[in-house]
Amino acid sequence: MKSLSDDATTFLSAIASDLGPALTAAVLLGMLIGVPLVIFLALRTLGRWSYTGEAVLGLLRLVGIPYCRGFHGLKVEGAHFIPRTVTPRGLILVSTHGGGLDPIIMQCCMHHPIRWLMSAEMMMPSLMWVWKRQRVIPVCFDKRDAIALKTAITHVNEGGTLGIFPEGAIERPSRQLRPFSGGLRLILSRTKAPVLVGVIDPGRPTDSPFADLFKPMHPKIRFLALIEPGPEGHGSDAAEKIFDLVHRQTNWPINDAPLESPNPEVVATNLRIYLGHE
Repeated sequence: MKSLSDDATTFLSAIASDLGPALTAAVLLGMLIGVPLVIFLALRTLGRWSYTGEAVLGLLRLVGIPYCRGFHGLKVEGAHFIPRTVTPRGLILVSTHGGGLDPIIMQCCMHHPIRWLMSAEMMMPSLMWVWKRQRVIPVCFDKRDAIALKTAITHVNEGGTLGIFPEGAIERPSRQLRPFSGGLRLILSRTKAPVLVGVIDPGRPTDSPFADLFKPMHPKIRFLALIEPGPEGHGSDAAEKIFDLVHRQTNWPINDAPLESPNPEVVATNLRIYLGHE
């Protein structure tokens, strides 16, 4: 019985006898260059199909869908609220924060890339290429956040999709709603984008946000509403209304205990690396 290598040898010998050594070498060189090039172009096209103009993020999303639904057992409710397209007004995604898996499972549900506001303390240097590729907006929980908020508002007003976890941190304990930060109120007051409201039940959360990635979590996302702004934009109480909606729909207790302050040294180090100063 012939092996695959025997068949390949026979094929190459036939080419060499028909074309001659020089032309055979040219054909083989063309195959060595052409086949990887075709694969690269196919993957890039597939990625851009997943996310218009975002080949790498599109491929990550396609890989993430079976990872989230198969490995983690993700369930999604209210998917009909997710807009198929984003208008020039942009889109704001507001969600509770149950674990480290949240940005990944949210991204798998969406049809367009999300630019996240993210705590600088959580931006591990080993994953810095991911944060840069996703154009994450670092949040420091101090006066430097004026720049972050301005960047977020500009992104939305330019037609982008912004993701924000307004609780400011992962819920600890799980399924306890934390008060929303004032940053959401400011963003809503300076934009006229629809707001997609989501709730994440983390399923079986771990003690570490990054450990969530390697253990089946069985999370569930529930999209509650797509809130359209009025003619003058969102009202001054829009953030409070979103909080009340989430509270009513989940019936989770409110946990208003103060958040632990981020480690300033870790924040400074991560920012330096992210901004390319190291």
